[in-house]
Amino acid sequence: MQEKLHTLFAAALLWAAVIIPAGAQTSPPHPAEIDPAIVEYGAARERIGANLKAALEQCEKQVEPARAVCVKEAQGRQKIALAELDHQRSPSDANARRLAETRVAVNYDVAREKCNERQGGDKAACLSRASEEESKARAGIKTGQ
Repeated sequence: MQEKLHTLFAAALLWAAVIIPAGAQTSPPHPAEIDPAIVEYGAARERIGANLKAALEQCEKQVEPARAVCVKEAQGRQKIALAELDHQRSPSDANARRLAETRVAVNYDVAREKCNERQGGDKAACLSRASEEESKARAGIKTGQ
């Protein structure tokens, strides 16, 4: 039984040696082969993530409901920064529209969070204003203004 296992193992090793060429080991690319634009894009994404982390740490020092607004604002800044980065990387009408839509959505989310601090009719009026402003902004995006 053990001879059979050894034979199977040897056959598997031989098969792997045939299938996987000796040069198939991956090594890191030579620095001259790395595209600087890709490196900068990655570094920018890391900076955006670090900025979010720092902002969220500052938010933790606040008390509710200001903390919730702070978190929404920090997350919104991250979303906008990522959309701006994508638009800078590959400018197009689609990316410009996506950036504009992201800004509108973030502004609406922050406005709603601020409205949640209010009570009763004041809260309802605030939410209504936020919704109207969002609708106007989205209409402006569709018309290209």
